[in-house]
Amino acid sequence: MRTLSFLLWTTCSVALGIWLATVPVGGRTPWEHVKHVWAESGVSLPSLSMLHGPAKAAAAEGRAAPKIAERHTEQERDALNRLITHRGEK
Repeated sequence: MRTLSFLLWTTCSVALGIWLATVPVGGRTPWEHVKHVWAESGVSLPSLSMLHGPAKAAAAEGRAAPKIAERHTEQERDALNRLITHRGEK
């Protein structure tokens, strides 16, 4: 029964994907409608290079990586150093 259910859901998913990509509704496919609404919303997704971090994105574009400013006070840094156990160097 699980196999039959899996096959049914897979078939429905594939059929929905084909319908979204090929059947025109109002002159455009549903996928084109979604892309149009997304473009008008002004929301953008990060580029693939930005997902790997700013340093790799900068390297891919041929520029230096931005320096990240540390925003910790001396008091916070000292408290953190007390929490971390220091090991002797080998």
